[in-house]
Amino acid sequence: MPDLDDERIKRIMVAAADLENAEFERDRLALVCQEAVERALEAGVSPEDAAAAAGIAERDVERLVDAPQADEVVPLLTAEPLPPVVAPVSPAVAPVPPVPVAESGMAAAEG
Repeated sequence: MPDLDDERIKRIMVAAADLENAEFERDRLALVCQEAVERALEAGVSPEDAAAAAGIAERDVERLVDAPQADEVVPLLTAEPLPPVVAPVSPAVAPVPPVPVAESGMAAAEG
């Protein structure tokens, strides 16, 4: 049995607990993502758009949706869906008009 008063042992125990917690949270978030993808596909979002939104390949969307389900899934999302976060973005600067080009291929002098 390790010496539980040893600071090095305590650090190992805390790190192992943190890792287990992170793995649990990752699994929970994977279920949330899977549920969101499934709902989007059911609502008519294309697999291509779902893949782009999730940052994964389209074949991974199919694998995600076809993944085995637990006997009973507790809904993880209870809030109303948020509106899409993607909005049109206007250019930060006004477009630069094209520079007139002379027959020689050089920029033509204005005026």
